[in-house]
Amino acid sequence: MVECTENDYAKLADTVFEHFRRLNALEFKGFNDPLTTTDLNRIRMRAWGLGAIDDVDRPNASSASDDAILLSAQEIAEMPSQRTVTIVCITRPTKILDTLKHEFHFEPTDERGIYCNHVREIPVWVIHPTELKLKPKNYPLLPLARGAKLEQFIELCMQQGLVEYLQLTLDIGLVTDPDVIWRKILGVYGMELTIHEETWPYIDEFFRSVREAMRKVPTFQEALEKSKKSGEQSGVRQTLLLILRHKFEEIPEGIVQVIEATDDRKQLNQWLEQTLDADSLEEIEFEFDREVDEDGNEH
Repeated sequence: MVECTENDYAKLADTVFEHFRRLNALEFKGFNDPLTTTDLNRIRMRAWGLGAIDDVDRPNASSASDDAILLSAQEIAEMPSQRTVTIVCITRPTKILDTLKHEFHFEPTDERGIYCNHVREIPVWVIHPTELKLKPKNYPLLPLARGAKLEQFIELCMQQGLVEYLQLTLDIGLVTDPDVIWRKILGVYGMELTIHEETWPYIDEFFRSVREAMRKVPTFQEALEKSKKSGEQSGVRQTLLLILRHKFEEIPEGIVQVIEATDDRKQLNQWLEQTLDADSLEEIEFEFDREVDEDGNEH
């Protein structure tokens, strides 16, 4: 529950939560926990119990006429008209918003990605972060976006030096959409954009801790296995070269040629795994055709 004071309303005026009232039920539904009709009914029922007042705190109706009973400021604040329900959904609840629209009466608002049911005493708002526009008032929820919108927000954070939002986006994205995070960060050096100078230290830190970071991602090994089966050798080669160049700066041309000439998916993925753990190029088992010069030295 989020409880707002008069001072809070001014702070919320330019945010995605500008519709908040005195008492607000705030719910988050994750990728593996989509909003169902049953969930929606439970959430609405809980909202009716927000700020419930015990009978001992109420005026004694038997000792005064109805006209003489005055509600306290607290009781007025806890009336249904002073409450809202806001549900942030990683997965769009299409059944509730579209299929059963006639039943739940959700309508799009002027803000894309935000829907509201205004026919109830306690209005219910549904926010789908992936549909939100890339503007400051939506930044707090955009780290929860997925796919192309998440990529766009990461790029915006890097361009504008929004390090705090970038940190939040990477932390959340490694759980909700790790493939997008991994691909976008690795693509930094190939992007045709200007990275804000405040962003570079954070990107460098990400690469320095890439081994630890990626080991925390459950889908990393799955992604490697998927690349083996799908035949995306070029993508693995590009990823391998990006990591090598960042970790070890100068990469011998011979190594680059070996990688670019390798079509063996198993070998490419083996090098990729070794690179994540290696502290030097010598620890990676690259194979070369050795040339012997006139003095008998191998090159």
